[in-house]
Amino acid sequence: MNISHILSVEKLRNGGSLIVSFQADDFCEYWLMLPIKVCQGISSGYLPPVLVNRTLDIEVDLSWSVAKSWLHRLERYIDKVDQPLFNTIWNAVDENI
Repeated sequence: MNISHILSVEKLRNGGSLIVSFQADDFCEYWLMLPIKVCQGISSGYLPPVLVNRTLDIEVDLSWSVAKSWLHRLERYIDKVDQPLFNTIWNAVDENI
């Protein structure tokens, strides 16, 4: 799969899950997502990453090292305005490898 372009880099309103949303050459929208880990109502880091095909509603669990590989692939498409949040995602993955 080749990446066409980044749609967004976001912190979701569900408590802080982090995503990089992108479109691939198969015309599907994907999320590389770090779901927020909540323990007794308090955020406590992130659950293992997932790759979500939003178009076909398919979710694949990823290892932290595979998520890092995805971030390497996505990095060159990130706009400067999205760089700080992308760096937050990068650091969260690094902390779990």
